[in-house]
Amino acid sequence: MRVFVVSLFLTLVVLSKVSLAAPTATTTLETTPLSGESDAYLSDKAAVLRTPAPTWQLELTGGFGGGNYLERGEWPQGPNFGLRFANLEHEKPKWDLQLSFEKDNVVGIFGARRWFLEEDKFIPYVRLALGTYLDPEAELANLVEIKRFRARAGVGLGEKLFFEFGFGLAVAGPDLYALLGYGFRF
Repeated sequence: MRVFVVSLFLTLVVLSKVSLAAPTATTTLETTPLSGESDAYLSDKAAVLRTPAPTWQLELTGGFGGGNYLERGEWPQGPNFGLRFANLEHEKPKWDLQLSFEKDNVVGIFGARRWFLEEDKFIPYVRLALGTYLDPEAELANLVEIKRFRARAGVGLGEKLFFEFGFGLAVAGPDLYALLGYGFRF
């Protein structure tokens, strides 16, 4: 057995040196000559490694608003803060859901659609929203109070950092708002 292993080892070592020698043929097996051009189906550059594109955007907003949010006949004015959760389609937020926190613990819930003018460098848009304001004292009655449901229209500039102003109409009365916000993408 030892003789067999030693002879096999010597045979493989000798044959490996012969296989590393330069080939004697200088032609290819194909009849067409090779060209130095890049193949259209193969890339000569390395693939770009990147993270996947974000699909959601969380926008933090702050601004000033005023109007008749509830049916009390009051017209409170003051700062407002909000959160918008938007789905990104073609790298732009088209549909969003907004929670707005107004003065006197009034919370607004709105669903909206945006249309962008993409040719302009300031990225202007029009936003239409439908929603309602919730009174903390009314509890579940908020969901059936038709007077609080309102339609809003606004115009804005920007995509990630944006400024928006607009107005809303409801049976309870109109409201005006101005917002400045920033969107975090993930």
